[in-house]
Amino acid sequence: MAQLADLEFLDRDICLENMMLSRDILRKHGLEPFLHYGTLLGAIREHDFIPYDDDVDMGLFGRDRQTFLTAFPDFESAGFTVGYIRDGEYSMTSDLNDSTHNFRMYKLKRKDQEIDFFLAYEKRFLFQKKWDIDGRVTIPYRFLSTLDTIKFLGQEFSAPHDPAGFLRNLYGKTWNVPIRNTTSRIGWSTRLRKLKNPSKIFFYAKRYLSEKLRKSKLRKEFKNKGES
Repeated sequence: MAQLADLEFLDRDICLENMMLSRDILRKHGLEPFLHYGTLLGAIREHDFIPYDDDVDMGLFGRDRQTFLTAFPDFESAGFTVGYIRDGEYSMTSDLNDSTHNFRMYKLKRKDQEIDFFLAYEKRFLFQKKWDIDGRVTIPYRFLSTLDTIKFLGQEFSAPHDPAGFLRNLYGKTWNVPIRNTTSRIGWSTRLRKLKNPSKIFFYAKRYLSEKLRKSKLRKEFKNKGES
């Protein structure tokens, strides 16, 4: 077995323990969480947590939100606390009873390690169904219409169907290149909401082009390194 890399911010054992506890608590309530965002990226690409990641990412379906909330007493009994919850517009609170927003992400914490739960909602766009991820981006319906099972650090977890395809959809062609501080793509509807202030158009355009050039350069370097 390959030696695991040193992690900068995460405690591997505690994070894995938190994932297993969360998985088992949610299964007890009839829910099936799945690996998401950076945690899924690490599981498929590094077969470990990403060395510079700072929390665990898991997903749930928005239709199960109320059932998810009923599981919180079990989370608290297991030692989890609520860091904060936020909606798609980044309004935040720590009040689980707040019903004034459509909350999309729940940050929990146990033994100083954080785990984020993102809610995916089924949406219909014209003549096709998609999944609205975290209120920021949509992905093709096939990725979450069924879930796959994968091994991660010796444990079985659910993951989106065709994890590599899912990651390419979220992170682009460079998803399998370890680029520090890369972020998932943001849908155009979210970008347009951010452009309510016309003065930000140049800022976002410049940032988009800079990030595209940076990824292209690193992708070429990674490819050349593999061929040498």
